[in-house]
Amino acid sequence: MRMWMINPRLLCKNHLLGEHSEIHKHRHIFIKQHSTKGRDGQIEPLAMKKRHDELAEEMLRRGWKHNSPYEQPNLDHLSDYERNSRVDILVSVDDLKSRCSECRRKIKKFTNNFLV
Repeated sequence: MRMWMINPRLLCKNHLLGEHSEIHKHRHIFIKQHSTKGRDGQIEPLAMKKRHDELAEEMLRRGWKHNSPYEQPNLDHLSDYERNSRVDILVSVDDLKSRCSECRRKIKKFTNNFLV
């Protein structure tokens, strides 16, 4: 399970919906007070609510339905290191470009528009 943390407009349908689903799965992990060890650099526990809302907004922008609000659970059981973990967005971009032709196309289009 991971969060990409890049602009949601750059995600293909599968990666957008997948990240949204994984955020909800992590909520249950947090509620059960499980550790996030081994997920260093793959999730940002403190950003779950904000990221969820960004993904939901993009889903609605694309004309899809969204009926699963996210309530941030208590993260006090996590160590400071786990709670403050951050995703390296450059690693996410490289990973998405190498594994998904649709994400690669969207990222390339964005990059080309940005450079012009």
